[in-house]
Amino acid sequence: MATQAASADVADVVQRRMQNGAALLARSLSPARLKDVAGTADFTQMLVAILRNTPAVDPDELNVAEQLAQTAAFKRDLVRRAGGALTAEQVRDLLGYRSLQAVHKAAASRRLLVVDDNGRKLFPAFQFDGGSAAPGMAAVLAATPTTSAWALLQFMVEGDEGLGDELPMDMVIGSPDVIGRLARFAATLED
Repeated sequence: MATQAASADVADVVQRRMQNGAALLARSLSPARLKDVAGTADFTQMLVAILRNTPAVDPDELNVAEQLAQTAAFKRDLVRRAGGALTAEQVRDLLGYRSLQAVHKAAASRRLLVVDDNGRKLFPAFQFDGGSAAPGMAAVLAATPTTSAWALLQFMVEGDEGLGDELPMDMVIGSPDVIGRLARFAATLED
């Protein structure tokens, strides 16, 4: 609970700083530059546009913004390659859980893979087999207790040369032998 409270406090600080920065930006940029910022497709592109349109920006800050944009694009590609992602509400409906808390509890107890996308909880679609969780997902998650969710997602969609042409995201619906082999490979992941 203390960790969640600390995370909420940090999130509040970040949110207040962003709001204050947005107010300053709105007053300092010309209408044409504000229109350029407002016309971006998503939050990451908006940040890049802000940095590009803010006078006297340190070039290093622009590099950071570009790195953030590349990271966001990489994460979007991972989710796409995973077959998309479901929200907690969609998972609740698919698996027949009674509440969203049950979905989050399943993720917290490492029965479901969930990635955090700037506060949005996304459940990669490959881990569902019909109306249930793929049988191998719990084994993979149990084998990777310290691996970050994004690193695990990358492994699941990209595979490992030791697995040959088999993708881990396809193996989670395999036989017990296939799932055991997958879990052994997953256990070697380092964050």
